[in-house]
Amino acid sequence: MRIAVKLMIRKIADEIVAVPVGASATGFSGILGLNEVGQFLIDLLAVDQTEDTLVSALLEAYDVDQETARADVREVLEHLRNAGLLSEA
Repeated sequence: MRIAVKLMIRKIADEIVAVPVGASATGFSGILGLNEVGQFLIDLLAVDQTEDTLVSALLEAYDVDQETARADVREVLEHLRNAGLLSEA
């Protein structure tokens, strides 16, 4: 799976936001509010990933246990799917 659209990610004040740009913007209206972990995972999803590779990367980058890492990955993936921003192919 990977991000299906081109996103512009910016930090505005204390918030991290992702906005679809170009042709991607026509199918999604709005912005995504992200935390540091969400941005980390979206950055990884620029190329094909599996849930397991995302969990492994999170475990390497952050001081978190596997159960928490998996729950965080699933939450971000669910938000991306619901927004239509994730390609499962």
